[in-house]
Parts: sequence; structure tokens; C-alpha cells
Amino acid sequence: MRLTKLAPLALLLGWLLASGVLPASATSLSINPLSLTVDVGQSFTLAVALDSVSDLYAFGFDLAFDPTILAATLVVDGSFLSGCCFNAGTIDNTAGTIVDITDTLSGPDPGVSGSGDLALISFQALAAGTSAITLANAILLDSNLQDILLVSTLRGTVTVGSAAIPEPGTWLLLATGSAALLGYGWRSRRIA
Repeated sequence: MRLTKLAPLALLLGWLLASGVLPASATSLSINPLSLTVDVGQSFTLAVALDSVSDLYAFGFDLAFDPTILAATLVVDGSFLSGCCFNAGTIDNTAGTIVDITDTLSGPDPGVSGSGDLALISFQALAAGTSAITLANAILLDSNLQDILLVSTLRGTVTVGSAAIPEPGTWLLLATGSAALLGYGWRSRRIA
């Protein structure tokens, strides 16, 4: 009988989680920005951001991307935890992964609470297309080295377009307009 009273609550919680409506204090990990558009050849940086955490002492995660579209170039410590033992992980641009990005505080100090960037990851856009940026194997630990519940992990997307090159018609219009202006200026000086 008691289980039937909890069923509506469980259904509501399940619906909230599935619909993306989370309580204000729910800890989430995401790519920031969630969506980005760049040109082929462009370098850019994405943050791995943590939102609404309490007592974060250590973290670890992996990241995946499409290696035919992007190449990872650098991983640096974010400003949120700034622990003593940041590990930038191992970049594998053939597989499209960065594994074992970790950081930890040291000593008996409490963990950090709030929201901020755990790591900044730089990429080079290689080819036109869309690449998902996916987080995996995320672990968050508090100052007692107990797991912190991670309610959601949001992936990002990077869309790479071709570099904007004016069409030949644009160059023709510019040349014709310039010639007309030069001809007008030369004619006005001749008349005067």
C-alpha cells in the first residue's frame, strides 16, 4: 500500500528528469557554449562547465568529438577548481577522444561550491560538417571522496562551414562600380 502512494511522486520525478526540467540546485555538467558555428581552419575553445555543485574536491571525465571535422589541440585547467593536480588527459585525434581529464584539491580543505569551468579545450576546425562534443565517464567527488550525484550531462555541437569566399558575381559588381566611380572622378576633373 505504501508503494502506491510513492508511485505518483516517482512518476513526477521521472517526468521532470526526462523533460529536462531540473531543480535549481541539480548538479549538471555541460559543454559551453552548447552550440557553436565556425569556419574551416578556425581555432576555437569550448569550456566544460559544472553547474550547482557543493563541496567538489575532485573530478574526472572523458570527451569525444568527430575527428573528421575537428582536431583537439590543447586542454587547460578551468578557473573553478584550480586544484594542484590537473591532468589534461590524452588527446587522440585519430579516435576523436580526450581521456582522463582530471583535477583534485589536496589536504584537509573543504571542496568548492557553486558553478564554473572545469577545463578549457581548444580545437581546430578541419572540414565542413557537424560534430557532437560528448562528455563521458564523469566522476565528481566531495571532500570525503564520496560520489556527488550528477543529474545531467549536456553535450554540445560544433557546426563547421566553409570559409566565406565571395562569389565571382560579387567581384564583377565591385570592379564595375569602382571603374564607374574612377571614370566619373576623371571626367569631373577634365570638365573643370
